[in-house]
Amino acid sequence: MKYNPQLDSMRALAALAIIAHHYLLFPAGWIGVQFFFVLSGFLISGIVLKGKQQYQTQGMITFFKDFYKRRMLRLFPLYYGYLLILGVIFLFIHKPEALSTEWPWLLTYTLNFRWLFDSYTFHMIYGHLWSLSLEWQFYLVWPLFLWKLPESLFLKTLLWLLPAAMVIRVVVYLVCNHLQYFVGFDGNAIDEALAPYVLPFSHLDAFVFGALLCNKPFREIMSKARVVYSCITLTVVTGLLLVISIPSYHLSSFGWPGNLPQGYQWIWGYSVLNLTSAAIIANLLEQKDVWLFSFTKLRLFQYLGKISYGMYVYHPIIIFSVMAFSAKMYAFPGSKILELLIVIALTTVTAHFSYEFWEKRFIKKRTVPTPLTKPEDLPEPEAVYN
Repeated sequence: MKYNPQLDSMRALAALAIIAHHYLLFPAGWIGVQFFFVLSGFLISGIVLKGKQQYQTQGMITFFKDFYKRRMLRLFPLYYGYLLILGVIFLFIHKPEALSTEWPWLLTYTLNFRWLFDSYTFHMIYGHLWSLSLEWQFYLVWPLFLWKLPESLFLKTLLWLLPAAMVIRVVVYLVCNHLQYFVGFDGNAIDEALAPYVLPFSHLDAFVFGALLCNKPFREIMSKARVVYSCITLTVVTGLLLVISIPSYHLSSFGWPGNLPQGYQWIWGYSVLNLTSAAIIANLLEQKDVWLFSFTKLRLFQYLGKISYGMYVYHPIIIFSVMAFSAKMYAFPGSKILELLIVIALTTVTAHFSYEFWEKRFIKKRTVPTPLTKPEDLPEPEAVYN
């Protein structure tokens, strides 16, 4: 699995969309999180499938020791470093007050489950970490599942899991909305759709679509320009039809508001977004030029993608600071756009310094020679999972 800088550019676009979403200027920007889920599914599945071949002598235990060591060195320093920053701020100014009760969930990567309790107090400077919790939970389960899955059943099993994911969302919805201690029992449509949004089981198809891209025939089909354009058209047209038919859906959301609360969109909508994300990733992997993705060749976007993890982690506290400052200033036409550009600039600078002077220290420690860092001697996973 060769490094593809164009995927970094798509990471950058996803991160920028999320920032615009959290600055309340792009309601559909949350879709960037969905793209990250699919991309993670592809990257992690590729590592596991290749590891099954490379660790035949060393065995499963050795693989998972190396795998989780590398994951922790990449994810934990920034995540817990950010929590340390929040902790220091809290010690000095005792803000946000709710942080005192949310620490256990933040420290244990379980904030997405915490979202479901009525006692949860949301704050933007830590609320976004739910998606990182969900990804880590995926890392704990999915690799072992793939390792144990027989090669002969790989494609068939994953294809069956795609419709199964929609059934799981229905089950999650019914269970969580009939438990007294979870949100949604008040009949609020947005709250009712929250459980399928934040729980890991509900996003199974995102990671499955990513894993399917490790299958070369599947990836080649998905990479075709007509397939990519068809998926994008399906997403856009479906969204516009929902805007027309559902009064509470505004055109600014393109029919894809957060939580997908109406029209049972939370059942099938994530699958549509995951399908489109998979098609885009496949196209970039196979390097079949689609003019829509020409920007992915720009070095600026490729670098922003490299630091996108930091951009995602840091941007809420920067948004909070800029909003607090701008509230005291005179607003003028276009001021929100200017503020967003300032947020993006400050977030980029912060993520750059974090990557260069903090994250890289730990990334370098991941390069200790293991079978995972010597891929040239063994076949790509698609050579086995065709």
